[in-house]
Amino acid sequence: MSIINASAPSTSEKPMNYARKAGLALVCVLLLGSCSVLESLYENSPQLVFWWLDSYVDFRDEQTPVVKEELRALQKWHRETQLPQALELIQELLPQVQNDLSPEKTCAIEKKLLQTVPEVIARLTPMVAKIAPTLSAEQLKNLRTSFDKKNKEWSKEWLTGSPSDRLDHQTEKGLEQAKDMYGRISNAQKWELRNLAQNSGYDPTKNLAIKLYRQEEIFKALEKIRALKSKGTLSTESLVKESEAIVSDWLNNANHIKDPVLLDYNDNRLKANCEAVAAFHNKTTPEQRTKARAKLKDYEEVLVKLTKPR
Repeated sequence: MSIINASAPSTSEKPMNYARKAGLALVCVLLLGSCSVLESLYENSPQLVFWWLDSYVDFRDEQTPVVKEELRALQKWHRETQLPQALELIQELLPQVQNDLSPEKTCAIEKKLLQTVPEVIARLTPMVAKIAPTLSAEQLKNLRTSFDKKNKEWSKEWLTGSPSDRLDHQTEKGLEQAKDMYGRISNAQKWELRNLAQNSGYDPTKNLAIKLYRQEEIFKALEKIRALKSKGTLSTESLVKESEAIVSDWLNNANHIKDPVLLDYNDNRLKANCEAVAAFHNKTTPEQRTKARAKLKDYEEVLVKLTKPR
């Protein structure tokens, strides 16, 4: 129920830029709209994710059916293993939303999501290792170009203008999320959002550094796999096995930031966001909390439908 996450992706940033977002891609659609739309998006997520990936890489004809098959298998696994966990989190939140929240309670939800990352990585590894060796130098160039374009768009959104302009933009993002969860927001609550944003410690230059680090981890892994394949000394089975080890290292490295400055920043941002969510929620009215509970009930309804045996 994160409503004041200043570093939330812009509309131009899609949900598979690095390992954690890749693992959550199929569930992220649950944050996008009404019940019928949510259900439709999830059911069609393999095709939607394929289109997004294709926009970055430009898959060849012989790669397309393999990628689509792997995405369908990923969705099936996600439906059976990850959606029930998401449903449990929603059901855990429902009785709490009418009451005040503590930062510890809000952080507990984030930590439970993070606990699923290792199993997501384990599931993604063989899928990525199957596809990665087939990518050409031209496709890696396409990927680099796409990342550069998205990075420029992100930088234009978050790094231009005065500090006051950037704070206004950050506040507006928080306001959009708050309205989606709670409905109409009072002027006093808008100022509260601005104060929370101002004291959040959000630094777009560090966010960009984290983004660039994770993107470079992708290219390091893909180049290692290409080097293995170019030797021509490995059997197909051995190539896949070696590729899985490289992909596993990549996904884990992307999930665990090594730079101590960026790691400290990332941890502090998580803590600040938990505190901000609790602080804002605790200033909402009973009517706003009732709306938030209804929103969660909508999510619960969708998840119940999606987790029914097929």
